Amino acid sequence: MVERINVDYFYKEVCDSDYEFMLQTINGFNEYSLSVLKTLRELPEPQNKDSQEAVRLIHMFCGSIGLLGFAEQANELSQIENQLRQGVVPYDEALHNNVSRLIRGVSTELDTYLSIIKHRKDIW
Repeated sequence: MVERINVDYFYKEVCDSDYEFMLQTINGFNEYSLSVLKTLRELPEPQNKDSQEAVRLIHMFCGSIGLLGFAEQANELSQIENQLRQGVVPYDEALHNNVSRLIRGVSTELDTYLSIIKHRKDIW
């Protein structure tokens, strides 16, 4: 999984080689991820709601992970967003589980990067 984005790029370019900033970025992102998941989970049942809130949240999250270098996951979420926007699929339990898997996967990878960078920190 770690090969999905370049760890050196994340640390050196996104975080400007600032370990404390990287910690804040990852912690902030993890809090943001949990907030997005909670809000998506609390959306009313698909038959009683418009999926626009899910579209908005997925769109925002997609942009965030794209900026962090998670192009593959951003692409997958973008496809889901487009399907929701076009009314092709409802935001149901199965789709929520898929979106949750992607969001949690990004958080897990960031935690992995944190360990790698912490280990390499003294080398840089």
